[in-house]
Amino acid sequence: MVALKQQQPAAGGPKMGAEKLIIRTEKVRFIDILSMLFLRRPITSYPFVEAGDQTAADFGSTPGDWFVALTQLIQKALAGAYYPALMIGAVVEFLLNFIALNNGILGIFLNIFRCKLVIPLNREAPNFRSMIAMIDGRTELKPLPAGGGPDDQRLQVVGVSAGGGGKDDYYVDVESGECGSASVPLLQQQYVNGRLIRLRTFSVFEVTVMAAKIAYENAAYIENVVKNVWKFNFVGFYSCWNKFVGEHTTQAFVMTDKASDASVVVVSFRGTEPFNMRDWSTDVNLSWLGMADMGHVHVGFLKALGLQEEDGKDAARAFPKDAPNAAAGKPLAYYKLREVVRDQLAKHPGATLVVTGHSLGGALAAIFPALLALHGEQDVLDRLLAVVTYGQPRVGDKVFADFLRARLRVEMLRVVYRYDVVPRVPFDAPPVAEYAHGGTCVYFDGWYRGAAIPGGGDAPNPNYFDPRFLLSMYGNAWGDLFKGAFLWAKEGRDYREGAVSLLYRAAGLLVPGLASHSPRDYVNAVRLGSIAAKEA
Repeated sequence: MVALKQQQPAAGGPKMGAEKLIIRTEKVRFIDILSMLFLRRPITSYPFVEAGDQTAADFGSTPGDWFVALTQLIQKALAGAYYPALMIGAVVEFLLNFIALNNGILGIFLNIFRCKLVIPLNREAPNFRSMIAMIDGRTELKPLPAGGGPDDQRLQVVGVSAGGGGKDDYYVDVESGECGSASVPLLQQQYVNGRLIRLRTFSVFEVTVMAAKIAYENAAYIENVVKNVWKFNFVGFYSCWNKFVGEHTTQAFVMTDKASDASVVVVSFRGTEPFNMRDWSTDVNLSWLGMADMGHVHVGFLKALGLQEEDGKDAARAFPKDAPNAAAGKPLAYYKLREVVRDQLAKHPGATLVVTGHSLGGALAAIFPALLALHGEQDVLDRLLAVVTYGQPRVGDKVFADFLRARLRVEMLRVVYRYDVVPRVPFDAPPVAEYAHGGTCVYFDGWYRGAAIPGGGDAPNPNYFDPRFLLSMYGNAWGDLFKGAFLWAKEGRDYREGAVSLLYRAAGLLVPGLASHSPRDYVNAVRLGSIAAKEA
């Protein structure tokens, strides 16, 4: 998104707001897509584009490039598939749950004979699993090895040695007050003097990746896992309203490690649901809104958190600090979660805050603390321990990335697995949409060898469609399918994949990078991966 210029708007130009570019995909015609490709008309001249007066002046005669046209084509296809995908998804999830709850095909016939057939009609039941949980049904947290040091195989930073060298010195608990220091750089935010930050007996990475994974499930399922499997304290599940869509589109849950005297409050946002084409369309949408010091921010993600007006001139009007009056049963995500976090931090004076999410949930996890900073919620931000996202799409421009770096006391960590398609959208299409990642990218290859890319650096093939990476992407898709079938032989039964997971990996042979978006590989990376990083 172009930098704000101090000049008067062009005479006769639109007067809708200083800095915004909203593309109304529902108004785009196929002939408009052809026009963008071949006639090269100014992007702001199309009737489906709403530009702020300053934006129109900055763009002038700038045409939409092929990334803009491609995005509209993708969104049109996703819109056409919306209802069929929802129906297919409902049928697939019903059948998979029907088979699973009756212990397989043979179990179905046995249960018919026994008159004990289980029919999963209640999607809100604690034993009903989404497609994500069918791909990866693991729910247990993996504790850190008691010995630490060389015995710890999960997400180590190569070359960062244990402080003091003793077993008792390897980890540092969040209760100690040593962690979350602004002086700890980049990836080592998760470490203090070479010791891994520990939430009870689990690493921050383990807790965040599993919380991001189970956020896809229904409220009863999440509560059951948090309380009965993890033995944490479940605070609540929140399904929040999007006034622009007219539906509850945003879900998140909050937990603490203990019911009293907790050391950490965790907020986890639900991500892009596999059969929800609206979620996928939001991920690729190029539209953005000027948000004052925050820079230009993806308008779809702002709407999911509770945006009030598409006002690119007055951020206080677009996203006011004080919570708007919400109708009963229609909470707004940012305001509701801010209230819950405030209450939990007040209830647990020694607690710190962790925010996480996968996919679209990662985008919301990145914007949530940015809005807290915009609104001056310093009491909350002073207790921020970590922001860790997995497979997160781009959410803003370089100004937004710099805003996060300047205003948060910790460096955001953005984990990317291989050619995962979602971190490579929305496309960086300057000058129309100059999207840029922020924080430190923790990039893993197919065998979970990691590298830290600081300063908002991108993973390879940042805009996905670079033909130079085509052979590598398809090769990696075959490699992931092979690894999924045989990884268990090396790493044990926890890494054995079922038919649903392998079929999902096979989809990567058609659309490389799609299967890499599964939370399964992010969990595996956290548990098996290592990262080559320089010591500060």
